Amino acid sequence: MAARELTEGSAIQQYCLLAKSTKGRACVAVIEQALNAANLYVFGELLDMPNVAQLEGTENAAHLALLRVFTYGTYGDYRKQQASLPPLTPNMATKLRQLTIVSLASIQSSIPYTVLLRELDINNVRELEDLIIESIYAGVIKGKLDQKEQHLEVEYSIGRDILPEQLQGVISVLSQWAQRSDHLLQMIDEKMRHADKVHEEAVRERKDFETQLEQLKSTLKVIHDQNDLMQGTSYDDASEFFDDNRQRKSSRSSKMKGHRMRPT
Repeated sequence: MAARELTEGSAIQQYCLLAKSTKGRACVAVIEQALNAANLYVFGELLDMPNVAQLEGTENAAHLALLRVFTYGTYGDYRKQQASLPPLTPNMATKLRQLTIVSLASIQSSIPYTVLLRELDINNVRELEDLIIESIYAGVIKGKLDQKEQHLEVEYSIGRDILPEQLQGVISVLSQWAQRSDHLLQMIDEKMRHADKVHEEAVRERKDFETQLEQLKSTLKVIHDQNDLMQGTSYDDASEFFDDNRQRKSSRSSKMKGHRMRPT
């Protein structure tokens, strides 16, 4: 239970410390403990320990080879070398099968049951699905079983150690990714600058439009006021004209009536 509660990094460190102070058969015991430990799936640091490397060429070399299989290999690799390797405990067998699923997931995210059954050397689907479910609960992979289509959909898997000769390839892939990322960042930066420029132009155009609109409103107001003034003056002049005209007519009419009534 204590090992299960440890993080993977701190878990491997405790076995590295043990290997640092042990040699020979005692070092083999440390390897066996690490391979059987729960929640421990990465063994590169232990493999690099000097006392572990010194097992090469000794009577305990088979355990060093077994550790290499768990570090870099798969269950299929173990089967090929099984005659020269120590037997697996049930915990070791389960762990190596889980690591094999991780390796398969690094190649394809959708893994057919037929491939899993063959690579894991499992004879029935029920046992395979139990192993997959156990792997998901252990956090080795995240995914789901498609029982209808008979395949495993992997969304995430833990990382594994890589062989030294594969390191240059990984560096090359990462360098290409970094270059693509830089190019993408440059494109994003250009798009942002263009967006800022478009925004500034839009703000300037809006201000110009608002200024022109205010000028037009002012002009229309002046024209409207002038029209009102002209219309008011014409009406007053006309009224005065008709009033004067009526008064003159009334005066002439009164004079004419006065003439008619005068005796001859």
